[in-house]
Amino acid sequence: MLRLINLLVFIIIGILKTNAQNVSFSPEMVIGNRSTAYQHYIGYKINDTWSINNISLFDSEHTNNKNNIFFIRNMVSYNLNKHFKGNVAIGIKTPGKFATLSTKYQYVTPNFRINYTIGSTYQNGFTLEQTLILNYTPDLSKNIQGYINLSAVLSTNLKVLNRGIQQLRFGIKKEKLITGMAVNLDQFTKAEKTLENFGVFIKFNF
Repeated sequence: MLRLINLLVFIIIGILKTNAQNVSFSPEMVIGNRSTAYQHYIGYKINDTWSINNISLFDSEHTNNKNNIFFIRNMVSYNLNKHFKGNVAIGIKTPGKFATLSTKYQYVTPNFRINYTIGSTYQNGFTLEQTLILNYTPDLSKNIQGYINLSAVLSTNLKVLNRGIQQLRFGIKKEKLITGMAVNLDQFTKAEKTLENFGVFIKFNF
């Protein structure tokens, strides 16, 4: 896992150096009671209308490799207007390949951001997938902000829960560095299998 992470970081840093003005990169590491997890977001703005991004997650359990989680998604987005985007994505995740067609709503202020995405994903059948991201960064002092981030994903075939993810972060932000407490919750197939990870995180926004 560490070799794969090192390779990804090396490739991304190379991209950043050649396209620094158009690329955003946010790596995050979580060390918890159950597992160590690395995830990142990398986005590239082609122009005012088109953009592409990659989200990758690797979650390695301390004692049981059967519960390792991976997720890699590559997405192309088209700005419909200030608040709405159309998205097409492909990727691979536990347990296989997938494709998604979705619409995203976003509302952004200097200290608050909300993203809501709804669409259909195909992976051994079609599912309805919804994602909600809430981010609040209140000013605590001249150089320090509070940091509260909630990310929730719900995938269902309209009969049962196929996959659920909740990630909660509490911490502080100083310029581009963010650190604090982390909670990761995962549910699989009717929530018959659940995984919990509580720990600390460190994140940097390039």
